[in-house]
Amino acid sequence: MRVIAIAAVARNGVIGNEGKLPWELPEDMRFFRDSTRGQVVVMGRKTYDSLGKALPKRENAVITRNLGFQPPDARVFYSLEEAIRHFLGREDLRDHDLFVIGGSEIYALSKPLLDEIWLTEIDADFSGDAVFPGYSDGILRDPGFSIRETRAQVEYPASGLRYSFKFYSRT
Repeated sequence: MRVIAIAAVARNGVIGNEGKLPWELPEDMRFFRDSTRGQVVVMGRKTYDSLGKALPKRENAVITRNLGFQPPDARVFYSLEEAIRHFLGREDLRDHDLFVIGGSEIYALSKPLLDEIWLTEIDADFSGDAVFPGYSDGILRDPGFSIRETRAQVEYPASGLRYSFKFYSRT
């Protein structure tokens, strides 16, 4: 099982604003949905709250400090390490990947545990209150990861936004 962070990130590092994505990119949403379907997704409580429910057709885990938080459709863990150990230990998920899907705090906690980072890098700056740790000026500034693959830059006509899919591997 690979542990992968997946996110869309603006050139200035923004990944969200007030619990929502500050852009609309259908191709990125399709990429996220296709990549994580049938896999394990791990998120923070704020990300879960922003979604309003667990993501369908995935094993959902929520990381929280709130001992009373018990969503009906996701498994709760009190540390990222505990969640990863749980899913790594499940024989039925041996051939699956575990995707860390946000938010900022969970991404920061996950960095030392990641095998890969998959970013949709948007060539524009956005205002927001959530950022991807270690990302600014259109560059992932983490010496532990290097670009493995870049898919061609795409422009979404409805918004005029250009973006590319980049895959980073631990060096």
